[in-house]
Amino acid sequence: MNRSVTIMMVLAGLLLLAGCGFELRGEARLPAVMQQTWLQLPDDSSTFARELSLMLRANGVELVDQPEDATADLLIFDERLGREALTISGQARVREFALVFDVDFELRSRQGNVLIPRETLRLVREYSFDEQEILAATREEEFLGAELRRSMAAQLLRRLEAIDG
Repeated sequence: MNRSVTIMMVLAGLLLLAGCGFELRGEARLPAVMQQTWLQLPDDSSTFARELSLMLRANGVELVDQPEDATADLLIFDERLGREALTISGQARVREFALVFDVDFELRSRQGNVLIPRETLRLVREYSFDEQEILAATREEEFLGAELRRSMAAQLLRRLEAIDG
């Protein structure tokens, strides 16, 4: 009796997930024009640049060394990671911060057609700050920064999937 109730609950959960449109993220369906892409970055050794390059390659994009060899140009104009104070205590001490990561980009075809005009993507993560635990707060900020960079690369791929072409 207990086993059948468990099976019914699992099936009901699966039906709910299927009904809401949930699906696991698989390979990105990037446009054919990106088959051979020239990736221009302000700093190609940054963590974001490495994450983005890895994700593009993992999704079948050949990154070329020269713009002449490309079918598309993905231009990353700027990537910025900043920290903003969210809440301040009565003693004028910051209690919560937000890490903000912005990326400005544009996608062009080899023929010069702008497929995605210059656009900014933004991700924000909030965290608490305790000056008694400054080392832990610093480590948390570093961890969140790395997670923001990975998440931004994935968000940029999802944005690229949304274009026609």
